[in-house]
Amino acid sequence: MNYKTGYCFTSKDLFENWNWLSLGIKKNIYYRKYHHKCLEHFVAHIFLYFMYLVLLDIIHNNVTFALPLKGNRHAMIHVKVFDGDQFQKMYAGGKFLGIDFLSSLFKGYQLYFSYNYNGGEREKPIYINKKMKELFYGYINSGKEYY
Repeated sequence: MNYKTGYCFTSKDLFENWNWLSLGIKKNIYYRKYHHKCLEHFVAHIFLYFMYLVLLDIIHNNVTFALPLKGNRHAMIHVKVFDGDQFQKMYAGGKFLGIDFLSSLFKGYQLYFSYNYNGGEREKPIYINKKMKELFYGYINSGKEYY
């Protein structure tokens, strides 16, 4: 799918090539108990709830979530700090408008997904919904610092 940001995906896209029979989950578990009509939706629901809990843990407890990968590769979800001239440019451009710059000591914070690939490293911002953003900005405006 093509999105404005260029790197978004849906839960259906994420589990496109998954072997569902390898899970061994019986139909009465996901259909009768959790009201999902197919196993794909059930597994996607579990994964999205897991990601929701990870993001809440990062926001509440100021942690970095390291994802286990094979080989010499690594990936993590963390809060990136913007300060100084970079913060001023971003704030003037409309970023971090929910943050009180005096309470945050002229720092802006954004959730990021970082990973390495073939000798290089990339970072992608994570965009969260309005309710989670209000929670995140509430902590920042009350003086909490992330690192």
